[in-house]
Amino acid sequence: MAEDIYDIDTASTPRGDGIRDLVLTDRWNTPLGKPNGGYILAAMLRGLGEEMEADDPMVAAISYLASPETGAAELRTTALRRGRRVQTGEAALWEGDRHIAHLLASFGARTGGRSVELGTPPALPAPDECFDPKDFPDALPSSSIFDRVDYRLTEAPGWALGEPSGDPTAELWQRLAGGREIDFPALAFLCDAYAPPVLEIGEFMSMTVQLTVHLHRRPVPGWIATRLTTRHVINGYHEEDCELWDEAGNLVAQSRQLAILLS
Repeated sequence: MAEDIYDIDTASTPRGDGIRDLVLTDRWNTPLGKPNGGYILAAMLRGLGEEMEADDPMVAAISYLASPETGAAELRTTALRRGRRVQTGEAALWEGDRHIAHLLASFGARTGGRSVELGTPPALPAPDECFDPKDFPDALPSSSIFDRVDYRLTEAPGWALGEPSGDPTAELWQRLAGGREIDFPALAFLCDAYAPPVLEIGEFMSMTVQLTVHLHRRPVPGWIATRLTTRHVINGYHEEDCELWDEAGNLVAQSRQLAILLS
């Protein structure tokens, strides 16, 4: 089977001494014309895991240090700990002499143990009962990232209609375009793949400063139910929380990010 765009665009090639070469493409650009932060996270997390020959990623924390550009980049990785249960490493993304992003991640085998779920997934209609916002050009801003993800919404968001609801919450279905299987780096990407809900209080756009993702389990094949919320906007910064649930009702990932409002 031929590689799909996700495989190609998150791939990196080992050069030796923990350094890997990759190319950031414009196929994952945000409405700001820059590579999406979740896409950068997915590529860095995949490269670090491959370089360390580690188990599945469990948690990843990325800080964005400079505005990324499309083109050739370098991933500089370091193994910090190779424990029996947990392996931890870090990766720095460089474009020339510009340090773009820094990632700290831990990996480990899923060996079972107690599970207690006190949350509930979004109460969404089935994906085929929702509408595809790509059929309504005003429902999503013009951006190449929205060609890489399939979305299903229960209704058009208020901000897209010029009538922000005042409630910075969003619940929707997501998946990689065409239904491509979702691996752990793709789950990390999906935590940052939709328009920020802060748009529902009349903001224009925001940009992620720091993002931490917890990766709990691989999803069953299908769509990912997504809940996004913002509750605090302070001095031009805001948090954004995300939960990802698979179609079997399992929480598969969650995240929190700090973002800055752009006027």
